[in-house]
Amino acid sequence: MRGCLIFKSGRKYSRSDVSELLGLGKAKGGFWVSGIRQHEGEFFIFTNVGTPGTIGEDFDNKWEGKLLRWSHKKNSHLDWPSVRNLVDAGRAHVFWRTSTQELFEYAGYGQIAEVSGSTPVWFLWSFDGAAAASGLLQSLGGIVRAGTGETAATHSFKIGDRVRHPDLGLGRVITIAGPEQAASATIYFGGVRERRDVSLSEVEKVAGFGPG
Repeated sequence: MRGCLIFKSGRKYSRSDVSELLGLGKAKGGFWVSGIRQHEGEFFIFTNVGTPGTIGEDFDNKWEGKLLRWSHKKNSHLDWPSVRNLVDAGRAHVFWRTSTQELFEYAGYGQIAEVSGSTPVWFLWSFDGAAAASGLLQSLGGIVRAGTGETAATHSFKIGDRVRHPDLGLGRVITIAGPEQAASATIYFGGVRERRDVSLSEVEKVAGFGPG
């Protein structure tokens, strides 16, 4: 089950609705109560925006235009297996609401546009290519000439791409920096469970959004 074959953007669902649509029966707590869950290789995020969660925690999740800035669990960091797995997947089904009394609206099958290295770890989610036009060109792969605001020539790689390295195997692009002919990237390689900085000339893109 990839993309939005089951869920419709803008439609509202309860956690039980999601569970039933996935053929798991009606949710009765446990698996679907937490803010982020994984099922058959897919991630599902349930988040409050602009309001504390049911246990009173408020991570200041917010919309930035068409991008959603979302915090992982309290005390999370980049070395957590759950964080690394999410970064490696590069995608997640994202559901959000502005009140604990409301159903969750399906934002879409989000792609990671940015990941912070802080604690807790913050993710910026893009749902329709808005990341490329958000003004976050430096962090999302576009190169801005210092002091001009002009965008330099960009390469064909982007945040979230799945790539293959001849020695390190499959990986997921986390950040990109540098001009087209000398661009480098921070890539999370699933096989070695590490993030490495490599030249983009050393890797090739491969299809799919599954684990690297």
